[in-house]
Amino acid sequence: MADERTPPGSADGAAVRRRRRGRPRSIDSEQLLTVAREVFLERGIRATTLEVALRAGVSEGALFHRFKNKEGLFRAAMELPAEQVPELLLEAVQRLHDLELHEALLQLAHALLDIGKVALPLMMMSWSNPTACDPAYDDNHAKFRLFLKRLAMFFEAQMRDGKLRNMDAEIIARAFLGSIHHYCMTRILTGHHPDAAIIPEGMFARGLVDLLLNGALLSSETTRPSLPLRRGGAGTA
Repeated sequence: MADERTPPGSADGAAVRRRRRGRPRSIDSEQLLTVAREVFLERGIRATTLEVALRAGVSEGALFHRFKNKEGLFRAAMELPAEQVPELLLEAVQRLHDLELHEALLQLAHALLDIGKVALPLMMMSWSNPTACDPAYDDNHAKFRLFLKRLAMFFEAQMRDGKLRNMDAEIIARAFLGSIHHYCMTRILTGHHPDAAIIPEGMFARGLVDLLLNGALLSSETTRPSLPLRRGGAGTA
């Protein structure tokens, strides 16, 4: 009996192979961003475009056809344009004024942690590309300085109301922000490694507020005199 298989090198053979492989999977941009968001939230900044492509069932080239690079994909997936970060920070401080001090700081800690988990990876990817020039950098930097100034002013208001002892309000603001930044960076760098010693977010926020308001010394311990407030007000670099 004659061999009915199609010769591998023939035109018909090529058509058969194309049918076997099938057409590349079609996926709309919203579905693609949903998958990318899942991967970035699971793997953090270490996630690669290849991982996103494999989970979405598309080629890595298809990603780059729609998004210029990993940073562009991350921005779109996490729905946080870089220019929006300072605005979110300012809004977080604005919401504090009608709250009791402990509740205000707890709410601020959670807000900054939510912003940091997206904003810091975005900043790290931007900084890793020295050829990229963000025209909004100067404007964003000015807004961050305004955010720091307003946060310090919030602490100054608490001092005037007798809720906090008199000291440099900017030091408190920077200490609070520095702790949040360190927690977010540690979470980014360790990812979801099972051996990573990461304090749960809620526990960290409560502990940070408790430390800020109650200190670490026993109440019977004596402390050094408070430093005077800096002349010229808070918010200097």
